[in-house]
Amino acid sequence: MIKTLPLEENPREKALTYGIENLSNVELLALILRTGHKSESVIQLSQRLLKQIGGFAQLSNVTYADLTALKGIKQAKAIEILSIIEIAKRLKDVSTMEKSLLNPLDIFERVHNQLMFLKQEHFLLLCLDNKNKVIKEKTIFIGSLNMSVVTPREVFKEAIAVNSAKIVLIHNHPSGDALPSEEDVLLTSQFQKLGEMMAIEVMDHIIVGWNQFYSIQAKQLFFYHE
Repeated sequence: MIKTLPLEENPREKALTYGIENLSNVELLALILRTGHKSESVIQLSQRLLKQIGGFAQLSNVTYADLTALKGIKQAKAIEILSIIEIAKRLKDVSTMEKSLLNPLDIFERVHNQLMFLKQEHFLLLCLDNKNKVIKEKTIFIGSLNMSVVTPREVFKEAIAVNSAKIVLIHNHPSGDALPSEEDVLLTSQFQKLGEMMAIEVMDHIIVGWNQFYSIQAKQLFFYHE
């Protein structure tokens, strides 16, 4: 027999009575899980799940294998949790996509979910208007990055096609270390010089690592915590 909660402790009833915004992280997770099992209530199951994955903040990184390894979490519950996490990520991405990119953190927050944990290097171009809003985003290259494969001709062709005032260069380091190589710095300098000639500002070159990023424009390594 599945262990149930007293009515006054039921997160669904609390949400209806007090508003869902007043539920704790554990109670919100319990709403998704819906039921516990014979030795745990759904609240106890939620508490144990969060404890075992390292806390609420780690939900964004949890995998299907992590979830199904936990007692009381089977396929259906694992998929439901992952779907809610994915919805939250996409909603955040939508709001981020509409922002003007005013500093290195704005740029990183726009792209980190898609670049941070990739196993190959991806070179991404953002084309911006005069208000620093993105008018085009394109992956230019996937593979080992060097100056011979990322050609200014291809990059500036994309920028000119959408009448871009500025561009941002972005690539990831699969090693997780965001510090730039000498070639990264040389590549940026080459693009900046060509940009000046073409009246298209190279606003920055951001290198994405694991919970860190480097701005070549600012010459600074930043550490990131959501």
